[in-house]
Amino acid sequence: MNPSAGCDALPEKLPSAQFQIVERARATIARYEMLEDGDSVVVGLSGGPDSTCLLDVLRRCRIDLDIVVAHVDHGISDESEEVAARVSATAAHDGYEVHLARAHELSAPNLQAKARDFRYDFFDIVARQTGDAKVATGHTLDDRVETTLARLLHGAGTGGVAGIPPHEANRIRPLIDVRRAEARSYCDALGLDYYDDPANEDDTFERVAVRRRLVAAIEERWGEGAIRAVARSADRLREDSAALDELKERLYAGIAGGDEGGEITLQLAAIRSMPRALRRRVLEDAVGRIRDRAAGIDEVLDALERYDGAAHKSFDLAGGGTLRLEEDTIVVSRMPT
Repeated sequence: MNPSAGCDALPEKLPSAQFQIVERARATIARYEMLEDGDSVVVGLSGGPDSTCLLDVLRRCRIDLDIVVAHVDHGISDESEEVAARVSATAAHDGYEVHLARAHELSAPNLQAKARDFRYDFFDIVARQTGDAKVATGHTLDDRVETTLARLLHGAGTGGVAGIPPHEANRIRPLIDVRRAEARSYCDALGLDYYDDPANEDDTFERVAVRRRLVAAIEERWGEGAIRAVARSADRLREDSAALDELKERLYAGIAGGDEGGEITLQLAAIRSMPRALRRRVLEDAVGRIRDRAAGIDEVLDALERYDGAAHKSFDLAGGGTLRLEEDTIVVSRMPT
């Protein structure tokens, strides 16, 4: 049996609950135009229930796909090498082309972020080797909600609080409307083996703490519908953020000038005519063009509320750079080295 074929190639019939998960994933794929017949897709298979569910769902989704499996042994847990061997052997036995990488010397701080970056870098390499394939990961609705809540705790803006998007660039998340518990139940019902990573129960990691203390408390008090409501709010925030960013691009093009490599000038009157949300985006865009970070402009935004142009004001920006309010312009420049 060709594992990349669609549902019609699979002899077994799914129980109703598992069939509904496949249908929900199909609806998500169609809504966001993630995949079509003939596409190649790299499935990031950790061996956990979410990605194990994803791999099985994709082979049942009635789309003719060329599926390749990629697994990363992060070398963090004592069992990681054994898990990598088992995941790779099972996928190869099922007929998939398997790509395996092992990370070395990942360490704190930001251990999970480093592991994530290594993982995605590897998936992107495999995707390029596979002919500009899509990269599918097993992110669920729970991952989306946890990201939204975690970013709220850190004071993120609209785009950040919107959390994990269903797709971005070559990355797709077909299970983004499926609950984590549903993915696990899917695997259990079909007898699919998976690995429970002990790190997922370690609440010294922020994501785990958010899951166990915040998400669990919300669901206990207000029910499962409240979790889905948070996800819907994240959807709306993502749409709003995209609309504001598009408007910002148009506004920026009309009021910005200068050398983006060292200094950018903005028309002060035009900036002041904008609501604060657009001022922030335009200034962040300008600052981000001359240095890597665009944070640290709240003091500037506050000053703009009161600025009358009588005296020039200068602000040092985090990460290197200055922003000057002058009579008719705002000047953003890189600090000399």
